[in-house]
Amino acid sequence: MANVPGKPGLGAQGDPALDKPALLTDMCKNVDLPLAAFNLNHLYSVPVATVPRPGFNQTGKEIEVLLNAFAITKFPSRIVYQYDVHIGNGVEKNAVIQKVWNSKIRKNNLKSVIFDGNKLAWSMNNYEKEFNALVDLDAEQGRPPSTKTNNTFRILVRKTKQVNLAVLTAWLNGKISMNEPVLEALNFFDHVLREWPSTKFLAIKRSFFDEQGDNKDLGNGVLAFKGVYQAIRSALPGRLVVNIDVSNTCFWARTSFMGAAMAVLDCRDLQHLIHLTKPISDGHGGLTESNGFYEVHKRLRKLQVQPHYRGCPVLGTNFIVKGLLNASARTYTIDIKDRATGTTKTMTVEAYFKSKYNVILDYWELPMVEMTKKNVVYPMEVLTIHGLHKYPWKLNEWQTSHMIKYAASRPAERLQSVQKSKAMLDHSNDPVLQAFGLQVDQNMIRTKARLLPNPEIQFGGGAKLNPGTNGRWDLRGKKFLQPNKRPLESWGIGYFPGKRNAINRTQVETFCDGFMKGYAGHGGNVAKRPVIVELKEDIGDAIKTLYNATGVKFQKDPQLLLIVVPDKNSFTYLRIKKSCDCRWGVPSQVLQSAHVSKANPQYISNVLMKVNAKLGGTTARAIPKVPEAALRPHSMIIGADVSHPHMGVWSPSMAAMTVCMDTFGGRYWGACEANGDRVEIINRSNIEVILLPLVREWMSTVGQGRAPDHVYYFRDGVSSGQFQHVLEKEVLDMRSIFMQLTQDQWKGKFTVVVANKRHHLRAFPKPGDRNSADRNGNPLPGTLISRDVTSPHDWDFLLYSHIALQGTSRPVHYHVILDQIGHKAQELENMIYDHCYQYMRSTTSVSLFPAVYYAHLVATRARHHEDVPASSGPQSGPEVKLTNPKPKNRPVDPRLLPMHGTSNRLPFGMWYI
Repeated sequence: MANVPGKPGLGAQGDPALDKPALLTDMCKNVDLPLAAFNLNHLYSVPVATVPRPGFNQTGKEIEVLLNAFAITKFPSRIVYQYDVHIGNGVEKNAVIQKVWNSKIRKNNLKSVIFDGNKLAWSMNNYEKEFNALVDLDAEQGRPPSTKTNNTFRILVRKTKQVNLAVLTAWLNGKISMNEPVLEALNFFDHVLREWPSTKFLAIKRSFFDEQGDNKDLGNGVLAFKGVYQAIRSALPGRLVVNIDVSNTCFWARTSFMGAAMAVLDCRDLQHLIHLTKPISDGHGGLTESNGFYEVHKRLRKLQVQPHYRGCPVLGTNFIVKGLLNASARTYTIDIKDRATGTTKTMTVEAYFKSKYNVILDYWELPMVEMTKKNVVYPMEVLTIHGLHKYPWKLNEWQTSHMIKYAASRPAERLQSVQKSKAMLDHSNDPVLQAFGLQVDQNMIRTKARLLPNPEIQFGGGAKLNPGTNGRWDLRGKKFLQPNKRPLESWGIGYFPGKRNAINRTQVETFCDGFMKGYAGHGGNVAKRPVIVELKEDIGDAIKTLYNATGVKFQKDPQLLLIVVPDKNSFTYLRIKKSCDCRWGVPSQVLQSAHVSKANPQYISNVLMKVNAKLGGTTARAIPKVPEAALRPHSMIIGADVSHPHMGVWSPSMAAMTVCMDTFGGRYWGACEANGDRVEIINRSNIEVILLPLVREWMSTVGQGRAPDHVYYFRDGVSSGQFQHVLEKEVLDMRSIFMQLTQDQWKGKFTVVVANKRHHLRAFPKPGDRNSADRNGNPLPGTLISRDVTSPHDWDFLLYSHIALQGTSRPVHYHVILDQIGHKAQELENMIYDHCYQYMRSTTSVSLFPAVYYAHLVATRARHHEDVPASSGPQSGPEVKLTNPKPKNRPVDPRLLPMHGTSNRLPFGMWYI
């Protein structure tokens, strides 16, 4: 059973909701298909249900902002010919494919052709006859034929179809719907834009990097580079634009191969590297690879290297690393043929380098490195990394901190970088764009946006506050809207003394005084002073000691435990939360001793917002200035997020869902379960396990025995290609929950909104314009963008709902993919903005709709509930080293530990905040 309240519902079989056509009927209205065509056997062949834009929001005031997008002023509407490309046997590496494609024989026979680097090519020229030729790469590069490897490859290019670019104009003008020809035309233009930059810069998907460009050393063999992002988008009103932005990516540093290996294993010196990579006993009298050897082999393979040593005959030649060999230069032997006598002599690599080049290997103990080119091996110490190679692994805490500082730039700097990127792409002189008749405007798009009216903040005792466009407010002198309902009378504070940041009992007592006084000042009900315990045991035993001491002192189950820790060790935090959530079922708050010793009133207020929420209270409420933006009566809000682990972290993906537990969208229950390995769509069994008890609880409390009439489903993190799966799987599975709880009588309606922060759209107000920009130059909270970069046909919008503390703020791109409730633009858009002022643990508005924000918190906390013993060490967080091996006998579908339900009813509170 997962860490969710209650018991799982029905299994996949016998689901009553799938026999009910109500939701399917509404979906079919949107996609203009007969209901008969919409059956469960053909769900994935049905196009996405689009929601047309219901007009434009007229609330607030009009402002003007620049967008980092450039209009495409001209594009062809003629026929383009598409070709299939086959090179070699289909197993050739990308480098070989590119060399064959760039061969003279191909260029002489097929001109003005764009190649995607894989299987497809396009041209304005109609080559009816297939092109079939052999390409000798040795002859192409002016070198004698190789006697060891065959460098001759066959290239076959044949025409397969015609791409009519005129369909794109028809689609942009709303005359036809999205179909395969439209996607083919967009794909073609995407490759046209990328063709010329790819010849000048390193291309990684839609980003381009200059090897000599701006970069920063993050340490441990990693460099951060600033590149250029470029993507084509369709936009309102019926046109194409190019989105240009800065792209920050990490690469391997151009260092020695030994240096990279030391960085991977976090070695002190080369002797430490030798120790970690040398063979170890296999327990049967033989030798096998060490964990260090395996990690270097796994992480450094596929890198491009060059050998450097005195007399090197292939100086400047690039090789691709295949991997390490579990042998040193003193044990790995090669056969050397004496041309004079014809005899073959076997010698070690160490001896060969000494006799042939008079090079003495200083670190012969290190493993040999094998290249992808057959029979090519080198000692590790003579190799250096060349070229830019993306660093795909998790950054450590220190690197992450430096990466954030490097990537963060003020709006003025970001704007300057965008303009510099546009000049770097040099569209006006792009020969490929000129050949295909595509023109990009030199000026950024200037759009009319709206500054939505901000809500008022209501506190306890009828007090209200208008934050204006500041996006922040103060809790001093304010009471919580809803304090704890049950008096706080059974609670304890435990503290770990620690060697660094040591704290004593007197300091804890002083903090306790400030805590109680602060909570009473905010309206909280504290009936008794807590028991204070010094904790000297291991984490699990320490929490048991504190729990038992509190229970014995007050003769009842503890309502709250505060734990003071000496440092920021995330594994300590994980173990505390796991013990409190899953073993004892008690709300907990972890505090750092450095803050506790100061007992700052502002810090105490920040802690109290979280504590009050865990004890059943609410910080504040947003009162809409636009009446129709208020949450409709009998509405339920559901948020969902699926979070995935970093590369090298062997944890499952976490599917989390939250459900609003009041009538205005303030408090949320939350639950989570493991969702397989990097699976984005929440599976049916998890939706039943997570949602069924939460909906049942909502019906018995908020709904007063009834199911909701309106359900708002806010989903985070899915791409446009997955919208259809969200509707056809997650929404139908949620509907089955409501049908199950109402004996198949539910007639409620869904509105589904996807919230996406992974995009490159940014807005830049006029510098110094107080009506549209904050003091840093970012857009003010409430900035709504509905034109010029949004969809020409669907209902989507960009919303700034927060103040950025550093760097350039990023809007959330909301996309409405189902609206059975039937909203006007201002009803839904203003509601989303207003709710961003109700985030429970902050005195600022937040950037993301709270239901989704809370789901992300739930998923993050639920990683602490993995069924893994503490002796296994940290499974996530900054303490996980790059050398973290994949666990043996790992369950195919691991389940999380259940949360302990006590009189606190922990699963039905904000335990995750």
